[in-house]
Amino acid sequence: MALFPPNATPLERQSLYAAHCQTLTSSLTAPGARDHHLLTSLSSKTSFTVPSPLDGHPIPVIRYTHLPSSPTTTPTLKTIILYLHGGGLHVGTATTEELSILHMLTASSPSLEQAIEIYSPSYRLLPHHPAVTALSDCAAVLSHLLTTQPPSTNTKLILAGSSSGGQLAALLSQLPDIAPRLAGVLLRGPVTSDAFSGVSTYVPAQFHKWHTSALEPSFRNSLLGVMNRAMPRDGLARMPLEAGGEVLRGLPRTWMQMCTNDALYSDGVCYAIALEEAGVEVRGGV
Repeated sequence: MALFPPNATPLERQSLYAAHCQTLTSSLTAPGARDHHLLTSLSSKTSFTVPSPLDGHPIPVIRYTHLPSSPTTTPTLKTIILYLHGGGLHVGTATTEELSILHMLTASSPSLEQAIEIYSPSYRLLPHHPAVTALSDCAAVLSHLLTTQPPSTNTKLILAGSSSGGQLAALLSQLPDIAPRLAGVLLRGPVTSDAFSGVSTYVPAQFHKWHTSALEPSFRNSLLGVMNRAMPRDGLARMPLEAGGEVLRGLPRTWMQMCTNDALYSDGVCYAIALEEAGVEVRGGV
């Protein structure tokens, strides 16, 4: 059964996708279900808004917190993660990847002395808002975190994103003065180029021999085939892979997750190569 009816409007698709993800998360974390144990790492789930510098729009943000289980333990370390959801910049909300966030809370909480906070914003989406607005919304939330909880010897900030959220996270990490304030970047199946609009035009020449998955039919699956954009780069000035070495040098260490049966596979591989060539520490997994 298709997730979206053929004639669904963009807003209907966004609503249907959010409801589907919420239902899936609820079913997998219900008592007795496979992932119910993940809820033990969630100390609190709260929400707030950050005003957009563009127009004052209140950007919704969900904060997921893990605190030491002992009430007498005061955390001496804090890890803050800004997590940007995927969805091709067309669907997704702060809670559509909640299951991944709960997994991250659980995996990141080995110490009773460490507090973990994961922030997930509902940035505005295409086609009703341009991609530059999505990027601006995410930058506003990042700026809020850097202002209210600045990194220190006891607090580290990690920027994370999945798919198109990985694209936004990579672009944010490349902004001037941001890289030195990040402890790391986590990219999950990131979009780093607009190869779908033409490898020869939108992928730097040095990566052509490695960028094979976007238009190769064997990489397509039921979730992601050929990505059709209304305009190249969705109107953004550039994609992460188009950044030169002068921008990439000095970026924080980066962990990348790539899926081999994924049209975006080459986007991740080529960006990892670009980072390594710029002297950035890169680790990855498939």
